[in-house]
Amino acid sequence: MSMKNVKTKIAGLLLGAMLIAPVSAGNAFAQEVAANKWVLATSTSTVNKPAVAPHVKNNAPNRIVATFNGDTRTQMGFNWYTSDQFQDAYVWVSESNTMAEPVAFKATAKVVEAHYIERDKNGFLIFAKVKTDENKKQSIVGYFTDEGTVGESFNPSKELGEDSDLSSKVQVQKVKEASYKALATGLKPNTQYYYQVGSDKGQKSAVGQFKTSGSSGDSFKFIHYTDTQNAYWNEHARNEAAYGASTLEKALETAGDANFVVHTGDVVEIAEVEDEWVDLFSQSQSSLLMGPLAPASGNHDEAALTSGEKFLDSFNNHFNVPAAQGKIDGGSYYSYDYNGVHFVVANTNDNKNEEKKALGKEQMDWIRQDVEQARKNGAKWVVLQYHKPLFSKSYHSLSDEDVQNVRDDFMKLIDDLDIDVAMQGHDHVMSVTKSLKYAPKSESFANAQIDYANMITGADQVEYYENPQGTVFILPNTGGTKAYDDIYGKSLEHIKQVRPKLSWLTQENLDHYNSLFAFGNQPQKSEKFTKSHSNNRDSSQQNFAVYEFNDNELTVKVYQVYGDLSKYESRQVKLVHEFGIQKN
Repeated sequence: MSMKNVKTKIAGLLLGAMLIAPVSAGNAFAQEVAANKWVLATSTSTVNKPAVAPHVKNNAPNRIVATFNGDTRTQMGFNWYTSDQFQDAYVWVSESNTMAEPVAFKATAKVVEAHYIERDKNGFLIFAKVKTDENKKQSIVGYFTDEGTVGESFNPSKELGEDSDLSSKVQVQKVKEASYKALATGLKPNTQYYYQVGSDKGQKSAVGQFKTSGSSGDSFKFIHYTDTQNAYWNEHARNEAAYGASTLEKALETAGDANFVVHTGDVVEIAEVEDEWVDLFSQSQSSLLMGPLAPASGNHDEAALTSGEKFLDSFNNHFNVPAAQGKIDGGSYYSYDYNGVHFVVANTNDNKNEEKKALGKEQMDWIRQDVEQARKNGAKWVVLQYHKPLFSKSYHSLSDEDVQNVRDDFMKLIDDLDIDVAMQGHDHVMSVTKSLKYAPKSESFANAQIDYANMITGADQVEYYENPQGTVFILPNTGGTKAYDDIYGKSLEHIKQVRPKLSWLTQENLDHYNSLFAFGNQPQKSEKFTKSHSNNRDSSQQNFAVYEFNDNELTVKVYQVYGDLSKYESRQVKLVHEFGIQKN
């Protein structure tokens, strides 16, 4: 195939994504790569700026997601987008998959300013080459696009040559769009429902589905994945949204009948860049229509193209979730119940407080009050989900200043409230701790001691903690392609080489910290890890976990997905770790 035709194929893929055509996870990307045997080529450089193509409108409902908002037995929230605002926007809910006799719930529209990266007429991203002089004055000296970059992760800085004065940047088109929120109420508990979003005058979406929660103690199952974090500059190279979509698709297939999906943050790389939200939702749309998503916000979900700026409402523009105490700050914190299990979603972007803590006092007080009330209401289990980890096998857990500032208070709160499981993100590495209790700094620099609960083997041959007093902290690597190494599994010398900020770490500290984990590793074996904690955003190994509650019993199974989409390899799933908790 000629390069001209290859470029046409890539542009076709892009336009398909921009039109939000639901596709099976990653298939469009993988099939095109395989069929045409694409290889990495250099991007296209020019002196003059390519003509910027106008943004293409899309008035089919897109970026559709159902979320918990209120009583999960009787309510469900919904969020979606269109380019133009429709005044007659609704969600229609029915007990029939044919959408017979639907009940309509009016949506509220909010006009938002979306930022899309400038593109040329073929849909390729336009980058400027910027030169900075000795007075720190910047000037543009040329342009390049990401045309011809399919096959590997794309690094725009490689296009700048050896000139250290050069950097790259993109410009955005500011586009008005409509973000819709609707709340279905008065639903029946423990009932399978189907839905469509859209408008009578405009278009309606494909049919989605969800199941309302039932009674306390009823069995249910959910999926946990994290850090899909697709970067716009890899859209035409190694499309990261395709891997996130494939991870979710395989998780749903593996779980079989999951009631909902938990995402513990960093949905996208740069919250400001709407192209990333569009790409991720487009690639994952068919899976997102299979049930509700319960998201926590990550630090990248408020990130901007310009350092120091924050897009504090981007997360909540895309997800119809509650904002406890009315606080939206790079996300929000909230809680929900499902079949008697209480879930608390914390927001670790709450770090603009004077103490520079990932969770401020106001949020910590709310968590305490919320969980104490849930216990009074009869909650037998309490699960916590948040982004920045207290415990993981990579560097963030012991490096993030805002986490270290709150570690003692947060861990004590978790112990006081008898949290059963804490679901985390942020460090793109496999990490499952033992059952942990709080310890003061004088006893543990990490504020943790092992709860030596009795272990029993269940009829399923899974090892269970029997009536543990501690909390198990779980981080299922990443749903995307960016991976961090299991640095704490390496020598102390290596740790200090790749993360100089950990120079304070002693061998005694390291041994103690590693003793807290039941399981942990980095599935990807990258040569980059010899000199860095991070890879080249090129991992084909992703993970997810499936949690199943059966009244007094919880089982957790962690799976690995592997197979290179760019080589059209079949994506396989294998079980890598499992454990359980029993309460008698």
